[in-house]
Order: sequence, then structure tokens, then C-alpha cells
Amino acid sequence: MLVLSQNYNATYPPAESSGDIALSAGQKYSIKLEYYDNIGRAAVHLLWAGPSIAKQIIPQAYLYSAPPANGPTDNPIATRYGGTAYPWTDNIRWSSVFNITDFGGNGGDTADDTAAFNAARDAAFAAGGGVVYFPAGTYYFADTIYLKDGVVIRGATPANGNAKDAAYDPPTNFEFPAYVPTFSGTGTPNSTAFKKILTTSPQTDSNIGIVNVDVNRAAIKFKGDGLTNTNQNIVIFGVRSNNVAEPDPGVPDTTYQEAYHRWSYRFAENIGVQANANVLVANTRSNDNITDNFEQIGYKVKDGTNVVTLSSAGQAVFSYTNHYGISVNRSKSGGYSLAGTPATEPSLFRTGIVIRDNYVYHTMRVAIHASGDGLVIQDNVIRDQSGKVAWVDPTGKKLVSNSATLENRGIDWSGWNVTVSGNDVQVFRHKLKNTSYSSVDGEGILIQESSGGTTVNGVSILNNIVNSYIGLYKVRDINNVLIRGNDISNATGALSDLIYVNADTNSTKYHVDNVIIEYNTVRGNILLQGELGGSGNFIRNNTNPNNNGLIRYSSEASVLVTDNTGFTIQTI
Repeated sequence: MLVLSQNYNATYPPAESSGDIALSAGQKYSIKLEYYDNIGRAAVHLLWAGPSIAKQIIPQAYLYSAPPANGPTDNPIATRYGGTAYPWTDNIRWSSVFNITDFGGNGGDTADDTAAFNAARDAAFAAGGGVVYFPAGTYYFADTIYLKDGVVIRGATPANGNAKDAAYDPPTNFEFPAYVPTFSGTGTPNSTAFKKILTTSPQTDSNIGIVNVDVNRAAIKFKGDGLTNTNQNIVIFGVRSNNVAEPDPGVPDTTYQEAYHRWSYRFAENIGVQANANVLVANTRSNDNITDNFEQIGYKVKDGTNVVTLSSAGQAVFSYTNHYGISVNRSKSGGYSLAGTPATEPSLFRTGIVIRDNYVYHTMRVAIHASGDGLVIQDNVIRDQSGKVAWVDPTGKKLVSNSATLENRGIDWSGWNVTVSGNDVQVFRHKLKNTSYSSVDGEGILIQESSGGTTVNGVSILNNIVNSYIGLYKVRDINNVLIRGNDISNATGALSDLIYVNADTNSTKYHVDNVIIEYNTVRGNILLQGELGGSGNFIRNNTNPNNNGLIRYSSEASVLVTDNTGFTIQTI
């Protein structure tokens, strides 16, 4: 803060006092101006000057009000995206702020802040909802914490507000216990770590969320059952998430594994939500500072009926990135029927689901996994590890086979009227043991009929940069598709058809209607297949810069193919 030296002398004409402060563009600075009015002609002005700025009154556009004493009261979503983008966020009581320090919380020591949080949360809940505000500092929690209906956790606003920037560093930090392995006896109990941020009544709790917090070692999960839940209006914004994992409940199998063996559960998530409506996961950063992976020399797996002991470094690592990144509305006990529709799988068609402006690093499973009617997946950055090698099957119990899938995938979407746009997607396949085989996966942007997939009725896949293929993969009838302006390369070798639109399943032929594939840069081939027929289909104005592409399409589908460069054309 710059405070001008006090000058309360009555002077006429008015005197000028000044001070120097170094300013950086885009940063906020506190300047305190004190004055008093001694006579009627008193006046005060706040001016600035700099190397490229003539002395002038500071324009109002460059001034901001000091935050209220309890904490900020603005709607941060409206501040970032405008008041009309997500009006449902106004249902959260942003102006009702409960500062954690008023309840005994202290971001400057290592004491457990759980009791302080519970007290502040309960006060907010009793007031009809509000924000528990954590000023800048580090807060410690010994166990899982729970929100309540109408309560949002909020940290101090970061100076750099772009979570896709490597320098993103929220000043409010939550620390949960680390898992410290021991390689003897039954090992360190799982209960010592692997904590979460949950909500008390996940079926119904609404108007909840977490804003501007760096969370270390705790998954964020707000999940109803997907069928009877009524929870809605969930915001996860400005969160940084690292060192999230769950231990696989099937490991160890003590008939052949040591009791201290552990394996990272493939179905864990950094951020997981299952809601009835209105979810915004925006401006988050996951897995950019992983510190907790640990080697397990001597880990035992089955190879058929034989027990194999893995004795080399890197063969059996408990990984904090071998799981899902962001998952919204893709969980259902007992699994989903194939090619879901609003009638057969209503939980895959909830409205108001938006995942945007996030950074996700992962090394297995899916970075962004979501469904919805009107789903938006926009402007996210997804990164993966090249050159990775797998020795252990994802179950943690057997040696990985030469035809294994580890579900390395960038975006896996389902629903109707979906937009997938402006994403920068990187994905890689695993090499399997010391063979030449790669894992059977590596999709860039995918929908399929299984595992929570749906039929396709309205999707725009626009302006994405992807290093593997875009697939509408054997999904039955396909309607109303626009694939435009994407830049697609083939770093994975998963499929030579880098735009793969195929309605036909392995057993049945289906229709494709109103599919437009245009203005894409494709370093590979394009396929449009629907052998039961179709209409309104176009493949046009696409470019293969290597001049070695192939466009294949079903003759029954009435496809008009025009003005493509670098491709040969073939009907199937």
C-alpha cells in the first residue's frame, strides 16, 4: 500500500503531495488517500504520472473499491463472464460473507481448521446460505470436510486470474494429509489420507461450490445418484487441484500381494459432480504440481496363474494422475444402457452443464468426461505424458496385456445439442511393458454408444486443436453434426481416420443425416459412414497439408464432397 505522508496544513492555493510506487499492468494496488475539509473551498484530487503517462486525474476505469472487511461480496462468475452468462449463479448468496478468522481459523499456523470451518459453515447455513471466506494463507484440515446447502467456500482473489497460465497460484491454500507409505506389515492405513471435499446431503444440496482455492490432497465431489437427485447450481471456479487419488478397494489381494501394497484407483477424479441441473466447472487447474507419487519395488501381479514380482523402478508406481480429471454427470450405479436417449437415460441429458477455461494434466483415463443436453466444453487445455509405459493392468492385480485399454482420452462427451469448441487437446497412448504394442485407446474427442454414451442429435465440434482423432464412434443414428475449423494431427496412431463419423455398429447399419464436415486441417483421413442411408451430408473445404489424405463415405448416405485439398475420394 502507498500512503502519502500526512499533510493537514491549510494551504491556498492547494499544495501537492506525491509518492512513487512501481506498477505492473493488470495488477491491483492499494493506495490510501486521507484528507479533511477545513474550509468550504477545500478540494482534493488523486493524480498519477509515469514514463508514458502525462500527469492526470486517475481515470475511474482504473480504480477499484477496497473489498469489504469480511471478504469480497461480488458474484465472481458474473465478474468474469458477465451478468447474463450464467444467471443461475445469482441464486448463491455472495454478499452474505462469513470470514473464517471470526470463527478461529488462522491461515498463518498449522493448527487444524476443521472446527473453525464447521462453525462458519453452520453460521452461513443458518442464515439461509452464504460464503465462508478464507483470506490469503494456508489452512490445514485433518479429515474430509463437508459443505451444506447454500454454502460456498471462497478464497482470496488471485492476482493472476488465468488458471491456464503456468503461474496460476491462488493465495488461499487448503492442505490435507499426505499418504506416507510404509513397506512392511499391513502398510500405512488408507484412513490417514485420501480426503475429500464433499457436501452433507449430496442428493439435494444446491447453490454450493468452491472458488479461488488451491486444494492439495483432496478430491472435490458433489454427487447425487443421477436419477432421483434434485441438487443444482454448483460452481467450481478458480480451483487448483493436486495430489488427488483413491486407493483401489481391490488391492491388495493378499492371496499373492503383500498387505502393504496399494494401487491408485482408476475411477478417482480431481473434480466430480452429479447434479440435476446447472453445473459450472471453470478456470480450474489440475495436476500441475504432483509431489506424492511413490514407487513400489517388489509389487506383485498375476500373469495368468503365475505371480510376477516387478523389481524395476517405474514398473509399479502409485500415481496421482492415473485417473479422471473433471467428470460431470457420468456416474450411475450399475452402469448405463447403450446409446442412451432422454427416455432411457435421463441423467445424461441434464441442462446447464458447462466446463470451460480449465487446464487438466492426466496420464490415464479421461481428462474431461461429461454429459448433458446443451453441454458446453469450451476453451480447455488438456495435457498428457508422452513416452509413458504401463506394466500393471489398471485393476492393479495383473500384468498388463498386449491388447489392454487404459482409456487414455482427452474429451469423452455425450448428450444432445452439445458444443465442443476451442479446446487444445493432447493425449498419448501407453507402451505396454517392453513390447512394441500400445494401449488400445488414445482418442482426442470421442462419443461412443457404450459407457454412458448416447445417440447423437446436435453437436458442434469447432476450432479445436487435437493431436488424435475426433470420433463419433459407432453410435447408431447420427443427426445434426457440424465439425468445422479443427486442426487435427496424429501423434497417437490410434486411428488413421482423424475425423471418424460412423453410425454403424458392428452388427447393425444406421442413418447419418445433416452432417457437415468443413474447413478442417486434417493430417490424415476422413470417414463418414451410415450404410442405412441419409441426407443433407457434406464434406467440403477440408485440407490435408501432407497431400496424402483419403476421404471415404457411404454411397447410401447422399454425401456431397466438394473443394477438399490433399485428399483422394472413395466410396464405401
